[in-house]
Amino acid sequence: MATVRVSDRACLNNQLIGENSEMTTERDDSEAKERTSLHFVGTGSCTPAASNDTTCFVLNDRVLIDCGWCAAMSLLQSGRSALDLETVLITHCHHDHYMGLASVFFYRRMQQAQLESEEELRVFGPNEDIERVVERARMYLQMDRFSAVQTTPEVIPVQPGEGFELGELQVRTAPTRHAVQGMAYHFTDTRTGATIGISGDTAYVPELADFFHEVDVLVMEASHGIEDPDPEKASHSSVRQSASIARDAQVGEFYIVHTRIPPSKQAVEPSEAVAEARAIFARSHVPAPRTTLML
Repeated sequence: MATVRVSDRACLNNQLIGENSEMTTERDDSEAKERTSLHFVGTGSCTPAASNDTTCFVLNDRVLIDCGWCAAMSLLQSGRSALDLETVLITHCHHDHYMGLASVFFYRRMQQAQLESEEELRVFGPNEDIERVVERARMYLQMDRFSAVQTTPEVIPVQPGEGFELGELQVRTAPTRHAVQGMAYHFTDTRTGATIGISGDTAYVPELADFFHEVDVLVMEASHGIEDPDPEKASHSSVRQSASIARDAQVGEFYIVHTRIPPSKQAVEPSEAVAEARAIFARSHVPAPRTTLML
């Protein structure tokens, strides 16, 4: 297992620091090039708190995984930029996971003089929905009327279960159980050997423990809060169910995201979520938005 170092921002209620982690306050770009980085741009559910964004991440500074409400601005607030992106990966096509696509397209066109490459973004996502979602993001910007915002990203539909490569990253996918077609991602950084699993939104699927087996870092949703949902109706997981996947997969560290805030009936405080999760899997954490893990 890789050692996970936490940088860029303090944790919530001191729950983020693991036994093998240390806090730093400055980002070391030279070190980032030699290690695998996972940055939590946002950690919230479909209606995040004012200081947060919906759950989305940047892997190795150039791969955006899901695209929160305010993705372009949230990246800037994180000390990052949509100009650095090469690829966007969507776990599933619900609004809170793709809504920021238009903002990313728009920002890149308005700042195109700063782009180091003229290559268009690549957008990967579930094959049933991703082409429609990208086209409607383009329509929202009225690209047929305003040539200044014209962009034609390369759209790659993915059937859950397929794999592909993104430079140094080997990517595998697995189907999830949600209201729309979705998929979990498993990343292996071939430079460092680090492995990361990201669930996207999903009900409890025991088979995901095999898919995420022994990853260094598992990031999983817990939208249903403390109480387990009705298995016949569920499209999200509880804290206990996600922690059970982490335990059964024997992961290195487990990070809980996509939790709800009041007035939702499934709202849960970070300290409560961590306590519940650690009763099942000791190395459980709730990351603050704008936290970076270095592996």
